[in-house]
Amino acid sequence: MKFGYVATLLISAAILAGCSGVKQPEVAVASHDSDHNIPAIDQMIVEMKQAYVEKCYMPIAKRKPPENACQSDLFQALERHYHLDYNQNHVAMASNELFFKDIDAELRKMLRSDPEVREAARSVGFKNVGELVAYYKDKYKFETQLEQY
Repeated sequence: MKFGYVATLLISAAILAGCSGVKQPEVAVASHDSDHNIPAIDQMIVEMKQAYVEKCYMPIAKRKPPENACQSDLFQALERHYHLDYNQNHVAMASNELFFKDIDAELRKMLRSDPEVREAARSVGFKNVGELVAYYKDKYKFETQLEQY
């Protein structure tokens, strides 16, 4: 009886230790100089990133089986490059690629449909959507210098 209890405790501790190394990425509005401040874009990115972290990033970083298309895409990208030997840095790198594909599409849609955002982007000096996406990708990228778990 004692052995079963000790074994259960050890297994539980191992599971908790394995998951405790995963750090949830911070999601907050990035700081901009006054020349590049477009609050509507920041709000859209923060909302999308928070949802991405909760629905895609964290489940895969915690090595849970994929349950939706977003998780499947992220897991397949990781599996292609690292097989099952991936860590949180790898999850962050893959997330930067996948998440910003969605941001690119959403920014393009926002620029087409919202004249105020379109005018704000022009007035702050972005010449094209590529520059805009690159700027925001740098501001909102997932941190890739995380400790290994």
